[in-house]
Amino acid sequence: MTAARRRSSFYWGMRVLPEPRRGAMFALYDLARAIDDAADGDGTRDEKRARLDFWRADVARLYAGAPQAPETRAIAPYVAMFDLPRAELDALIDGQEMDLDPAPFDEARLVLYCRRVAGTIGVLTLAILGVKADAYAVALGEAFQRINILRDIDEDRARGRGYVPIGAVDFAAAARAKLAEAEALRAGLDARALRPALVMTELYRALLARVEVGGRLTRFDKFRAVIRGLWAGR
Repeated sequence: MTAARRRSSFYWGMRVLPEPRRGAMFALYDLARAIDDAADGDGTRDEKRARLDFWRADVARLYAGAPQAPETRAIAPYVAMFDLPRAELDALIDGQEMDLDPAPFDEARLVLYCRRVAGTIGVLTLAILGVKADAYAVALGEAFQRINILRDIDEDRARGRGYVPIGAVDFAAAARAKLAEAEALRAGLDARALRPALVMTELYRALLARVEVGGRLTRFDKFRAVIRGLWAGR
């Protein structure tokens, strides 16, 4: 397991899963990270686009039964097992391509970006968890991505990326409202099946609170968030 995976909030949320769901989630994490690295790594815009073109082709090969990359080969056994929709992986690549376009972000573009880079992961995650609730998955993904943007705002600005829409007044409030929307959409769903998502929700809620005061998550923050998530999924 990579150090990056161990450090991630994703790891803390998904470690509570039994196999084979846990294996599927970590395979999804590694594939999503590889696609993200294709857009975020070194190189010209054309080189990055070529790398994303490779992943688009390899996703097609994945669903044809002949993936090439280690990450697509790793997730291959789970595609049929959990009925993972190819459209979500294609949309994830579309989202990474948006990072190669210097167009400024307005609210509509931000929502589309969140749907592609985070809502996709939400939908695929719930497929692995055995829960069909796309609206909840998309809302939760957008909430998490908005919080990620707040966390990384200085780093993104240094790289010439501005995800916060021009004129936005309180981006943290928008993230909190999206968390609340996701919670409302969760009503009636199987809490036990959603335990990993609930742990992730508490981790991101804690992260948002820390980011608002210029801090970082502590080990105690993570521990408390995990306990709260597990309790919510009891």
